[in-house]
Amino acid sequence: MSTTMPRNFLLILLAVTLLATSGCHAKSQANRDFAKVAADASPAQAPAAVADADYAETLPAPVADPFYYWNKFWFGFNHIFYSGLMRPFAKGYALVVPSMVRTGLHNAYQNFIFPIRFVNALLQLNFTKASREFGRFMLNSTLGIGGLMDVAKADPNLQPGNEDFGQTLGYWGVGDGFYIVWPFLGPSSARDTVGLAGDAVANPLFWIFGPWSIQGEDNPWYLSYVVKAGDVFNNLPDTLETYDSVTKPAVDPYSAIKDAYIQFRRNAVSE
Repeated sequence: MSTTMPRNFLLILLAVTLLATSGCHAKSQANRDFAKVAADASPAQAPAAVADADYAETLPAPVADPFYYWNKFWFGFNHIFYSGLMRPFAKGYALVVPSMVRTGLHNAYQNFIFPIRFVNALLQLNFTKASREFGRFMLNSTLGIGGLMDVAKADPNLQPGNEDFGQTLGYWGVGDGFYIVWPFLGPSSARDTVGLAGDAVANPLFWIFGPWSIQGEDNPWYLSYVVKAGDVFNNLPDTLETYDSVTKPAVDPYSAIKDAYIQFRRNAVSE
């Protein structure tokens, strides 16, 4: 047996463990937007009760939860994972690594995966958003030193976006489908679960280190997972803060997360 096998296995295990800390599909910008929605929503409210102005007159139907017991079980599992196992690591990381450095790493990764937002803006026929994403990428890649600094944010016309394939499906009329909670990954819907595949294809990491390019043991295909896991871990302190802001004041944390997630995604599709 080659000695590289144990090493590769450990790297994969580490990557999967770190990737598990992503509560909202590992999108840091989405976590920030999700926090804004959650802050305005009462934990006991139904999704229709916290709908924005676009839904004020015609309230959308609640999202079905046919896998309630599955969802409830994995919600409890994820809750223990977030609030128990990963919290000490997140706190330690936040103490050792300054906020400015963590923000720079986050900016660089978001700049790197700009094709996800750019392609989905085009698929939604929103050429204003597409041009904004392209302008942000060019400005941050040059003056922002490879995206470490989000200099484009100073321009009101170049504010960060968060387009993804789940939103694109929603734009073309695909409904939420049913609500689903995935192990480690957290809340989702049938539509957004399908959307993950589209986002993966638009991610440059897929083309650089995709599993399809495996050509023997020495091919570093696992590096795409390591890079994504690194971004997830880098943003874990903020992710946990968002999670706590929703669950701690809630009488029923499961319903609070479900309602806030559905409202967040509906807002994203309607924008």
